[in-house]
Amino acid sequence: MITTKFQKEYALLEKTQRFFMLSFFVYIVIVAGSYIQIPGSLNVGYKRNGAFYYGVENVSFTRIQRSALPRYDHFVSSGSVDQLAMFYSTWKVEPSTLPVKKSPDRKKIIIWNPTSIWPTPKAIPCLSMPQCEFIKKTKRRRRGKFQTEDADAIIFRGIFGIPKVYSRNWFPKTRPEHQIWIYFPFDCPPITRGIDLISYGGVFNWTMSYRNDSDILAPWGHITPVYKALAENPPAPNKDYAKQKNKLVIWYVSDCYKYMTRFVYAAELSKHIQVDVFGVCGNVSGSCPKNRTDRSCIKEHVRPYKFYLAFENFKCVEYITEKFWHNSVDYDIVPIVLGPSKGDYERVAPPNSFVHVDDFESPEAMANYLTYLDHNDEEYNRYFAWKTNPPKNLPDFESRFCEVCKKLLQASPTERKVYTDVERWWKGGNYEFCEPIVWDGPLRGKKNAAHFP
Repeated sequence: MITTKFQKEYALLEKTQRFFMLSFFVYIVIVAGSYIQIPGSLNVGYKRNGAFYYGVENVSFTRIQRSALPRYDHFVSSGSVDQLAMFYSTWKVEPSTLPVKKSPDRKKIIIWNPTSIWPTPKAIPCLSMPQCEFIKKTKRRRRGKFQTEDADAIIFRGIFGIPKVYSRNWFPKTRPEHQIWIYFPFDCPPITRGIDLISYGGVFNWTMSYRNDSDILAPWGHITPVYKALAENPPAPNKDYAKQKNKLVIWYVSDCYKYMTRFVYAAELSKHIQVDVFGVCGNVSGSCPKNRTDRSCIKEHVRPYKFYLAFENFKCVEYITEKFWHNSVDYDIVPIVLGPSKGDYERVAPPNSFVHVDDFESPEAMANYLTYLDHNDEEYNRYFAWKTNPPKNLPDFESRFCEVCKKLLQASPTERKVYTDVERWWKGGNYEFCEPIVWDGPLRGKKNAAHFP
């Protein structure tokens, strides 16, 4: 009797094991399927009419030439069109299917996952385009009850809040056909490395980033506001920028992960020239408090220095941040840059406004050149000649969010686009857009923190 009972229990156990094995197999098939690139004819995010829960039924996509779309064509070479088109699909809808809007020239834009410090009060609204209304989704407005159906576009910030793997429940419940979903990674690919962007294939319509191949250009700085500020308060034509500067190199740095290229270079450079380091990685007590709205302290702090190390956290294509624009170009100091290629800087920066590390065989050679400039005021002042020689034609740029408004107003209502492979668009077809880096723990962990005395 005991044997019979044991046999029954053993048989039940075998059935249970087979059931779980079958369930696990089905799960693996489903997960693997989600990582396969989505063909243009499959579900990628739209229904032909009305609001729906993601997905499109039997839409056949055809490519629309880049020149036919309101984009930054003058920044993108013709040879890169087909390469970029691998990552998205485009199509057109019949005008008769479009919803009728009471005010077609007015646009409503929702920022889906803002933070307490982003966007800043000065960032929105776009004052020159009052027809665009920006609304921040706050904690008081619960996502499930927040009305999104009448929005023309929704901006999704790609860090700090977005699910690591695509989750339908995190997004708006419904999605009208005309509504544009914008992916704004905010920073560079290494910062978004913990997010499975493959799972976001077919979700976003437009991209918004510092890169010029984005649908919406959102750089950390731009020459147009810089030159406009100079026009309002022009410097003296023969100003001596070396006057009253009795110190050489200053560096503010707060992300101290020692495997970044910049720390190796800075350590070697400091062997040959005085480099004063402030921020979390340096002289903390002598540093200015981190304040995104009031920069008067850092402006005064850099005043007696001739050079600023505008070293980026990561070496990525076109990745030029506030370290260059706001910590140096905005002030009367020459930035020493380490980041993307020299050509990337030359395309966006004022002419002859920086010193690039790639122009020197070693940090020691760089130090020798900086010493030379320190003893030659005329040569040093050449790096500021751009301040009194503005270009005849400046690009039309006001701010990131003004670019969003401009894009929405210019876009054809019948043109549709969806990114089927936002992962490789963002990181490169062969993941080549950023220099590889060793990862051993968190970016801001104490384990691998570099520190300059």
